[in-house]
Amino acid sequence: MTEKVTKNIIEVAPLTRIPLSRNQSFSYLSDTPIAPGTLVSVPLFKRSVEGVVLSHKPDFARLGNIELRPVSAILEESFLDTKQLALADFIAQYYFSPLGIVLKSFIPKRVKARVKKTKEPIVNKSAIEASPIILTEKQNQAVTTIISKLKIKNLKFLLYGPAGAGKTEVYIEAIKKLCGKKQALILLPELTLTPQAVERYGKHFAEHEIAVFTSKLAKGAYYAQWQKIRSGEIKIIIGTRMAVFAPFKDLGLIVVDEEQDMSHKQWEMTPRYDARRVAEELATLHHCQLIFGSATPSLEAYHKTIIGEAHLVEIPHLEIPGAPKKDYVGPQIELVDMRKERWKTGGPFGKIINSSPLSKKLQSEIAYALKNKLQIILFINRQGMSTFSLCTGCKNVLRCPTCERALIYDNSGVYKCTQCQFQTSITAKCSKCGGIEFKNVGLGTQKIEREVAGFFPYAKIARVDNQTMQQPLAQEKIYRDFSERKIDILVGTQMLTKGWDLPNVALIGIIDADNMLSLPDFSTNVRAFQNIVQVAGRSNRPHAKWRGMVLIQTYRPTQEIFSSIVARDFKAFFAKEMAEREALHLPPFGKLIKLVFQDYDSVKVATYTQQLYLKLEADQENSELSVTEPQDCYIPNVRGRYRKQIVLKLKNKTLSPAIRDILTTLPAGWLIDVDPISVI
Repeated sequence: MTEKVTKNIIEVAPLTRIPLSRNQSFSYLSDTPIAPGTLVSVPLFKRSVEGVVLSHKPDFARLGNIELRPVSAILEESFLDTKQLALADFIAQYYFSPLGIVLKSFIPKRVKARVKKTKEPIVNKSAIEASPIILTEKQNQAVTTIISKLKIKNLKFLLYGPAGAGKTEVYIEAIKKLCGKKQALILLPELTLTPQAVERYGKHFAEHEIAVFTSKLAKGAYYAQWQKIRSGEIKIIIGTRMAVFAPFKDLGLIVVDEEQDMSHKQWEMTPRYDARRVAEELATLHHCQLIFGSATPSLEAYHKTIIGEAHLVEIPHLEIPGAPKKDYVGPQIELVDMRKERWKTGGPFGKIINSSPLSKKLQSEIAYALKNKLQIILFINRQGMSTFSLCTGCKNVLRCPTCERALIYDNSGVYKCTQCQFQTSITAKCSKCGGIEFKNVGLGTQKIEREVAGFFPYAKIARVDNQTMQQPLAQEKIYRDFSERKIDILVGTQMLTKGWDLPNVALIGIIDADNMLSLPDFSTNVRAFQNIVQVAGRSNRPHAKWRGMVLIQTYRPTQEIFSSIVARDFKAFFAKEMAEREALHLPPFGKLIKLVFQDYDSVKVATYTQQLYLKLEADQENSELSVTEPQDCYIPNVRGRYRKQIVLKLKNKTLSPAIRDILTTLPAGWLIDVDPISVI
């Protein structure tokens, strides 16, 4: 008599989008148990998909003779570990994301890396050979504080110090003393910071122990790095926000550098996660230390130190023995009143005396810096040649036909949309009167680049924005060229505002500070303060021979925020902003969830958002939740789809079961953004 074979029920999460209202996993049959984390192929409706095993259990008698389909194939055994599965579940639950889509972020394409005959170096060898900085007394105290609190579970640190304080050296020493044979994760907000990070960490750790882990890697190289991290061969993982999905074998420390940066948040696609919040959960799962570092901390991070959820570690500006003596308070910051620069009488009806976006003061300082072979950074947080373009005949704004967004003039001679790929021909026409002559209004990186080239034709100028950084290795090349002084003037967006340590930079120009303060959003002032102070920190570096100068061009120099910036008084600025946020129950005193509905039918968008608003209003259990009426998004039309939004504000940061049920049953077309960086 043959013994009956007991089958196993395998719970699998398919790597595809499943509506939140449905179960995120399906049951299949297998002759043998399959370990959680195994990558399998399973049938799903009429197609075959990959999936991740979540659990298994012995088969049992099922009511109604329900038949389960078998697992098609085992692709990779134990591909993900239990910590990764737990982290994926947290992200799916917290950010209202389909589990399969979240798990897909953890799964690399399994392809072999191509062997390249030559490899372009991404680091500056001369910098690597330089003598490492010996920790100062203040830096040693910071490291000792972090090490001494090692036994306190789930303790987070905020390393707060001005630009040039030597925070990276503290990270490195903490890694040496905390990790041993364990791994360390260094999260950076921008790809442009990775070349410098490789240089710095390369001075202290073997090359084969360091990996750059970003989405820009080729699929084969990405998978090769992924395998080395999983095996434990890689000890130092340097990456952008997606590096939280890496398969860590034994994680000992997480560093979130430039933690204030909004680039740590993914807001343009699902899952809309914040790497800072995910890093906290990752640290809990691995029982490791977490260090947030910044010269201008986010209000949320600084608030955690006040209420005891994080430990504040402050360090002053780095004073290096033997380095030139400068004012260690920081660079000289001056406001340039553009009203006086532009109009002779100081009023809008006076005689224009300077039509250039570069003030006379900035022009003279650039000339002085170039004469002394010093480098300059010019910051403007907008791309292109203009903000918008007006038809000279009827004054109509030239707009994208699908997004209805104002087109910007590109130096290639066409008008482009920053939201989609649309661009006009060389002979663009006005949609209203058919005119072909347009006046470009406003500023952008390309216009400043052209303006500077006109004043200083002998200077070597480069531009850093999304357009110029799309090419492979563009970040490495621009950093190498600038650090080797092959570039005199660098014009760029907020990509330039953090991290770079280049002692030859002596002048920073903030071209249009008012533009950063023009958005009607709760985070506008904070973001402007952080961007300006961060870009100012690219001068007056520890090894610099010059103190450095920062010129802020504005038409409204009397605004209160500028006095805080000039004084570099973060704590006073923090106190004012926090008082306003507490009164309005904004983060960190409350929680925000932004709901966006988009569709090609504008009537459907208006109807659906109004229906949801009424439903949310009716289901409110108490006064702890407020719901805004449906309103157009700041960009109301993207690629032909109309967009409206509703914002939920929770005073006690907790969603009721009724509201959670409503959100999980939203139909297709709705986007859920938990902890948004903006509500416009």
